[in-house]
Amino acid sequence: MSEPSAKRKRTLALHDRAIRFSTNVNDCCPKHFSSPPSETVWTNLVRAADSTSNNLIEADDASSDADFLAKMRIALREAKESRVGLLKLRVSNLDHYANTARLELESEATQLSAIFAAIIRNMCARLESERLRKDQKAKRKRA
Repeated sequence: MSEPSAKRKRTLALHDRAIRFSTNVNDCCPKHFSSPPSETVWTNLVRAADSTSNNLIEADDASSDADFLAKMRIALREAKESRVGLLKLRVSNLDHYANTARLELESEATQLSAIFAAIIRNMCARLESERLRKDQKAKRKRA
């Protein structure tokens, strides 16, 4: 089996980073909650963090560019939702907030969001550039 390309290694490293984020959130989640707000925030946070990594990995196996972008946009939304959940834990000092702070999960959610947004922006720019080249080529052919 050949060595993966540098691009593939970056992709796999991003998968690993998103999975570590998700599992760190899961590991920090308390087994019992002191209040309904804590339970609600944690339930939504665990779901969003898991969805972040799941959609990123699904995007890697997308059937088309549109499918890739759709899954990446979901991963971005879920990473942002994770960041908001982590922010709520911090601001309200909810159960096990100190564990998420120690692991800097709020910062990690922000960084993942920025990475996903850049991937989406770059892909959209590449697709638009390809479309313009194709249109120009068709125009020259007609002329």
